[in-house]
Amino acid sequence: MTAAVSDHLATPGDEAALVQRCQQGDRQAFDQLVLANQQQVFAVALRMLGNRDEAEDVAQDVFVRAFRGIGAFRQQAKLSTWLVSITMNLCRNRRRWWARHRRVMVASLDDSVETSDGELSQQVADLSPLPDETAVRREQQRHVLAAVQQLDESSRSVVVLRDLQGYAYEEIAQVLHLPVGTVKSRLNRARLELRALVDGAI
Repeated sequence: MTAAVSDHLATPGDEAALVQRCQQGDRQAFDQLVLANQQQVFAVALRMLGNRDEAEDVAQDVFVRAFRGIGAFRQQAKLSTWLVSITMNLCRNRRRWWARHRRVMVASLDDSVETSDGELSQQVADLSPLPDETAVRREQQRHVLAAVQQLDESSRSVVVLRDLQGYAYEEIAQVLHLPVGTVKSRLNRARLELRALVDGAI
């Protein structure tokens, strides 16, 4: 899959200006920030958590954290990368809470997520081509996305960010605080594990 991660802000200069306005307390500017990034944040949370209601809660919390922390944001990374980093941390904490409380969530990933570029595909890259029949395709997509939820945290993170969200390796490295080489090797291993899960080998 080659889902592109679009920058909703026109240029880095526009983004820098928007961030500066947010840091000066401009609530309208922060509203623009939310509108420009909320769909990508929600999509990442949905694929990490496998539950729409939980993803909506996390997405809201992301922007609460962003509002509180925007003053400290120094634009060393893109704004969208910073927001996804917050999202990943909150999803990680949420899943740890589930583990402590032995909570099992029912995946609700079969619905598409709308983005500014239209419907965001849920296929995973490098898997066998899916049939044209819609019902069969959707069933296979559900199967793949259920398998994604079975991956461990590190594997699921790289698969979600690269194969489901289309982030560049460099952006993923920034989000996960890893070298690019580690991201690539982890992704290769995760894809092999995912394929085995989809094929029923493990």
